[in-house]
Amino acid sequence: MKNTILLLTLLFSVNAFAVNDFCEDGCTMEEIEARNKARYKTHEQIIRENEDWEAEHFRKLVEENREAQARYDALPKYVHTPKGPVITCVQEVYEKATGILGDDATNHIDVSIISPGECSFEVKEFGDFGRGCDNLAALSSIAKMGFYQEEQCRYEAESWKVYLQYKDVIYTPEWTNALNREYYNKLKPIKQRHIDNVAKLQDQERALNKSDK
Repeated sequence: MKNTILLLTLLFSVNAFAVNDFCEDGCTMEEIEARNKARYKTHEQIIRENEDWEAEHFRKLVEENREAQARYDALPKYVHTPKGPVITCVQEVYEKATGILGDDATNHIDVSIISPGECSFEVKEFGDFGRGCDNLAALSSIAKMGFYQEEQCRYEAESWKVYLQYKDVIYTPEWTNALNREYYNKLKPIKQRHIDNVAKLQDQERALNKSDK
């Protein structure tokens, strides 16, 4: 009886596989086994494919950073005539940023002093609420951009796209536990990719700092 049940289960799996794949008109067990064998991948093959994908992904990330730096280097330097006396570079950066972001520039970026006379900026509003990520090149011509800022903007943009799929029902009575799980399951790989990219950028930054010494 047990053998009969196992055989029926196997036949059901085979038939389901055949219908969904290449056996719509029927096929032999040998053909199915040959197909499965051809598709089989060892654990080592899967790991190697994942490592190859990660290596290519990081190569593209480094190349994108290099291209972004090249675009910045090619930009004409921002020329600005202050309207009045400027006390710190923070005030100067915010004043210049109004020509890029508008009079509410302080709502879109945070500016801080990193050394005497030199400031850096970070985007603090994302999605539909901020214009900083859309103007990184222009802003980087008036202040130093955070080393991870482009990656942060990429991550926030991807997360925002997921949010837009649920924005009409999120936090409403229609927001079920199932929808909540679905939403956060979509965000998980985006978050993990961000964590991995930041870790790799940190390694790259450490390597650059060592080479500069």
